Amino acid sequence: MDNQLNDILTNIPLLRKKVEKISFENNIDKDELLIEMLKFLNLIHITKTKLSPSLLIDLAWHEFILFTRYYQKFCSTHYNRFIHHTPSENEDYTIYQKTIKLYIKHYNKPPESIWGSYAMTQWESNNCGACHN
Repeated sequence: MDNQLNDILTNIPLLRKKVEKISFENNIDKDELLIEMLKFLNLIHITKTKLSPSLLIDLAWHEFILFTRYYQKFCSTHYNRFIHHTPSENEDYTIYQKTIKLYIKHYNKPPESIWGSYAMTQWESNNCGACHN
């Protein structure tokens, strides 16, 4: 993950500035937002299935995609394929739920400020001391 973040910051420092506005408006660290965006892209790569980002991840991803040549190269280098962004009019909350479960499995506790309260509820239920599954 550090290699990916360094790759982005070295090759497109303007992305950090673009994400800074989103971060400032939502009182979160810009580098943390970029790291969480990378975690989301990594989850897509791991599963090769449809996942759904949080709103803040989606906004950061939009900024990343605008650097089209670099985004294409980044995907090719790190994922051996292009990761498409496919917006939909039909909301399917089960896809977001699947994303959060996968996130917890691979990365543990999601930051609530970026992934939202549902992510924290899932985290807390997965770490219930009374549960012995």
